[in-house]
Amino acid sequence: MPFLGVSTLTGAIMTKAAEYVDHMYSRYKGRAAVTVGVNSALNSVHPFVFENRLNIPIGLIALSPDGLTNPDSVDIYHISAFMPGEGQGSEIMNFLCKVADEYGVRLCIQAEVQSNGYPAMTQAELLAWYHKFGFVGGSVMRREPSSHFSPGSRERAQDGACQ
Repeated sequence: MPFLGVSTLTGAIMTKAAEYVDHMYSRYKGRAAVTVGVNSALNSVHPFVFENRLNIPIGLIALSPDGLTNPDSVDIYHISAFMPGEGQGSEIMNFLCKVADEYGVRLCIQAEVQSNGYPAMTQAELLAWYHKFGFVGGSVMRREPSSHFSPGSRERAQDGACQ
């Protein structure tokens, strides 16, 4: 039986993964309720601007809960830093992982090199970057929640699915 919580935005009953996305999306007051798409499980994909502790926008994220078939999985559809190579992406990913551990949710991503005009990482560099946050896999990667995870460790559980 999946864990079910209640949305702070809508009052709807939701899975742990939906609670995680709700938490992230509701962190920013006045954030427009925008949905950019629907995933294969018919869940909304929620994009937002990530702000650091000083409330300075440093990047973009798009998240979606993976649905009732994977109630503990959150899909990361997009993550990018406004100033690549200056630690903003790592700051965003550290936060996503910390909160995923708190909520007990698996993070899933399809690692694809994309360029925004800045020099991009190679595919091997991108995979290595995700590995340092505990993601495993090839181009489709996952990170299991852990209360004892430290950056640099690759010891992660191998169960669970990312679509």
